[in-house]
Amino acid sequence: MSNMGDIISERTPLLIAAEINIIKHQTEEMVLNNFIEIGRRLTEVKIMIKHGEWGKWLKESVGFSQNRAEKLMRLFDAYGGQQLALRGAGGQAQELPNLSYTHALILLGVPEEDRAQFINDIDIESITTRELQQAVNDLKRSQQEKAGIQKTLDEEKEKNTQLAKECDNLKKETSDLRKSKQELQQDVEKKAMENKKLTENSNLKSYQRVSNELAAAQIKLLTGKVAFRYETLDKAFKELMYEMDLLAKIDPQVHAEYKKMVNDFLIKAMEKRMGN
Repeated sequence: MSNMGDIISERTPLLIAAEINIIKHQTEEMVLNNFIEIGRRLTEVKIMIKHGEWGKWLKESVGFSQNRAEKLMRLFDAYGGQQLALRGAGGQAQELPNLSYTHALILLGVPEEDRAQFINDIDIESITTRELQQAVNDLKRSQQEKAGIQKTLDEEKEKNTQLAKECDNLKKETSDLRKSKQELQQDVEKKAMENKKLTENSNLKSYQRVSNELAAAQIKLLTGKVAFRYETLDKAFKELMYEMDLLAKIDPQVHAEYKKMVNDFLIKAMEKRMGN
């Protein structure tokens, strides 16, 4: 039977695998921390480089492409604050959550506000790179669908708001039209009354005009008759005077009688027709 020392010193495939995994994890964590520190310094130096010379400086000074430098700066932007928060009192960086460099890059596809919860929801230590990428893609697809649904809801809400606004406008327009109709009806009635008055006034004026014309015609007719009668009377009177003069020469006595008769006739006629 083996003693305790033999058990502890015994090397087995399981033990060796555990040691390898520990070293691998430590290496990955160290690589991630180092890349974050590189990203920190790239972020710091970029503002010192003249505009347009960034790519040249990267290639000549550190042998990085702009694409790789961008990834490293994104790592620092995403995890640098977390790294600082995990530093101990001695200023040494503690380990970040169990993330490899590759996993950390893939997780950049997750919005920052959702990243911590996403990491907690998956087995980040045992998940493969392909599985992690698939999970991130599924999350993006889900968020896109959610965003699409939200956009549709917002559009429908906007449509409802617009419809409500248009409905209010239609109500106002209907009220305005009703008011305009009432005002128009009142105006029509007013115009009708004015037209009636004008018609009445016009008829009255026409009647007065016709009456005046008729009166003028009657006056003209009567004037003509009077003139005719006057001329006839004047002629008859002159003939009477002529014959009376002849009678006076022939028979003065008879002339005197007829003269008296003519004078009485004229006096009575004047008193009766013209007034005394």
